[in-house]
Order: sequence, then structure tokens, then C-alpha cells
Amino acid sequence: MAGHEPLSLVQTWQLPKEITGHFDHFEVDLKRNRLFFAAEDSKAVLVLDESTGEIVHKIGDLVRPHAILYRADSDRLYITDGGDGSVKVYDGDSYRQIARIPLLKDADSIGYDISRKYLYVDNGGGDVGQKYSMLSVIDTTANSKKADMRIDGDTLEAMTLDNYRPRIYVNDKATNQVVVVDRFRNAIVAKWPITMGRQNVAMALDEQHQRLFIGCRSGQIVIFDTNTGRELQALPIAVGIDDLIYDPGTRRIYAAAGNVVNVFEQTDLDHYTSLGTVPSGTNGRTAKLVPAWNRLFVAVPQDEKSNARILVYEPVHLPAVKARPDETKEPVHAPVAEKIVLETLSAHPMLRKLGLHAIPPGGRTMVIVANGNATRIGIPTSEGDFAAVKSGKIYGPKIEDGQFYNMKMYLSDAKGRRIGILVMEIPCTFATSEEDAAQKAAAIRDEVEKKIPSLESLFATPTGN
Repeated sequence: MAGHEPLSLVQTWQLPKEITGHFDHFEVDLKRNRLFFAAEDSKAVLVLDESTGEIVHKIGDLVRPHAILYRADSDRLYITDGGDGSVKVYDGDSYRQIARIPLLKDADSIGYDISRKYLYVDNGGGDVGQKYSMLSVIDTTANSKKADMRIDGDTLEAMTLDNYRPRIYVNDKATNQVVVVDRFRNAIVAKWPITMGRQNVAMALDEQHQRLFIGCRSGQIVIFDTNTGRELQALPIAVGIDDLIYDPGTRRIYAAAGNVVNVFEQTDLDHYTSLGTVPSGTNGRTAKLVPAWNRLFVAVPQDEKSNARILVYEPVHLPAVKARPDETKEPVHAPVAEKIVLETLSAHPMLRKLGLHAIPPGGRTMVIVANGNATRIGIPTSEGDFAAVKSGKIYGPKIEDGQFYNMKMYLSDAKGRRIGILVMEIPCTFATSEEDAAQKAAAIRDEVEKKIPSLESLFATPTGN
């Protein structure tokens, strides 16, 4: 592998000697070129300049900071504080604290719902003398807690959200399981035992291929099929992992474990090639990949010989990455349509994606008016979608890269009036052929159509809200 290492060390940022002890997670503010870093035992979040590594600010009113979320759209920073059991909210420019949302102690890992702007936080458990933990739901727009879900096990670790269907995957280290939560219903829908590794703490998700990666401190990345919950295989890594990253653009996996970074390339749905093991430093287990900067940051704690430091790597020898086209969006507000889509995804967990296309009242262009991933709403319907349904029949070719049927069909209201297009993805693990997928898609479409009295009803305020 000499000369073909997947990472090149380009900078080392030395931290002040007073920064000691354990570290936790990173976050970024791309607009200001800022890197946030939870110096857990130093009771602070450091704000660093991306180009120089200079500490430009120190958020110090924290007891034990863990995870960090930066919301660019509202310019707000959210930090879990395990020491006093809360999520603290800061202004993204002045770093002034503007809210505190109380939880239980050991508020730690987070997951963010990009559609509803909800933050999920694990908290409680052993630190408060409980044999169970809480998964709390925070509305980051209102800065208030909406709900708590109880999960058996006194230690929850990393979680990740599927952006296109209402699922959260949570590492329950106490029971060595993955807990699957339906976030539309706030209900546990499955528990997947992990048999190929122990101490499941880290997690990453490949949504396109529906593969869930579980980082185990015993020295494995255990891979699950999220369509079936089946444990597929384990990749060997160094022991002591803390952070696991999947980059969908390059199809690389980075595992920060012990004193190295293990790097793999996903060659197809179920095959992975080791690209090498890159040295970092003793207990260098906190990592963050920032594709926009093409940088991987790894934090190494202070030891007897050196101050704490952040290693800055450039991922190299990358495959060509297709640039995503700029997609213009039309303003759309169709809350009933979105409610129908989320209800349908919740009722049919095998669906990978579901989108509803229509021309809004008074509009001229057909657009996505509802989708499991709300960031897609407002994007105009593609020429390919129009062509696919032109015959009036259900169209659904098998997509090899991801192993699913891409189903497209006309959509009518409950009275049979054609109002738009329904698009869904059905995994090959659920349908045996294109014909079988078409039958299943037709049945789901029938359910959806019964909930739509008229096109206009999709844009009304939902009853009960």
C-alpha cells in the first residue's frame, strides 16, 4: 500500500496544555469555516478556525459536553451536556446561550430529523440509577421537549436516522442490540441482536444501499440489511472504536479506533475492500469527515509526551464523484399530503422511499408536494417521471445498485380523478419480480387514494392540528 494510503496528514493542530482528558464529538459551521469540538473533561466546546486550527472561541458554561448539532438555517448550535442533563442552545454568531432544555443526566448522543427539525437525544440510564434509558424528542424550532421514549438498557450509544423513511437506529450497548424506532409514531418496532461483535458504540448508515454499519469496540464493523434486519457480515478493525463514518459520495468507510483509522471502500452492495490502516495517536478515536473541505479530523488526547492535538487528513486517491445538480424548488405547503406519506411509510416499513407529485392549486408546474425526506419537497417532477407513467401503467424497473424496484404510477383522488404521480421504492427483499412489485405498489396506491378526497385537500390544515 506504500504510496497509495487513503489519507494524507496535512496539518497537526496543537491544543493548549490545559485541554486534557477525554474528547467527544465534532461539528462544523461551513459558512464561517468553523470546527466545533467537545473537550469533554475540559468542560468546554472549542471553536476552531478551519484553515489554521486557531481556537477563536471557547464555550465554557458546560459540565460535560458530548454531541453537537449546528443548524445552519437558524444559525443555532445545540450541545448535549451530560453533566447537568440538558441540551443547551447557543447563537451561532456570538455563542451566547439562549436556551436550556432539561433532560436527565448523561444526555449524550444525538440524531437529527432534517424534515421536522427534531433532535433525538439519549439520556438517563445507569448514571441516574435506572435500568432503562430515555430517547427524548426535542423540537429545535421551539426549543422544547416534545416526547420521551423508554428503551430497556442502561447505556445507549450512537444513533442514526434514515432521512427517507421514519426510522431511527439506536445502539443499545447494554443489551448488544440495535433498537429500531418509528419516529412518526415514537414507538420501538424492532430489536436486532448483534452476534458478530461486542460493545456496539458507533454507527453509520448507507441509505442508498440500505446498509447499517455498527462499530464494535471488540474490533468489528458489523453490517446489517436495514430492509430485513439481517446481520450480514463483519469487517475487522482495531479495537476501541468511537467514531464510524460512511461517505456516500466516495463509498468509503472510516473507523477511528484505538490509535489508527481503518479505511474501507464499498465496491458493491455487499463487498468491501480494505484501503489500509492509517496511524493517528493513542486513543485517537474522535473523528469527523467534512466532504465540503475534503478533510478528516481526528482528535488525539494529551499524553505524557505531547499536548492534545487534532490531526487533519486529506482523503486521497478518491474515485470521481458526480456533482449534484442544483435543483430549484417551488414553495409548497401540503401538510395533509405529508401526513399521508409519513403514515404510509410507517404502515409499510419495507418501503425505502415514497413521494407524491402534484400541481398545487393555482400553480402550473408539477412538483414533489410530499416526501419522506421533506428537503425534496418543491422540486419539479422530472421528464423521466412523466415519461415513465405516460402509458398509464405502473412502471417499475429493477435498480441493481441498491437492489430495489423504482415504482412510478399515476395517482388519483378517492373519486378517481387523476391528480398527480406517486413514486416509491420497493426493495428486492420484499418483491420477487417487477410484476410482484407492481402489485404491491398498486395496493399501496389504493390505500393512499382513499385518503385523498380531492387535490385541494392535500393542501389543507390536517384535522386535529
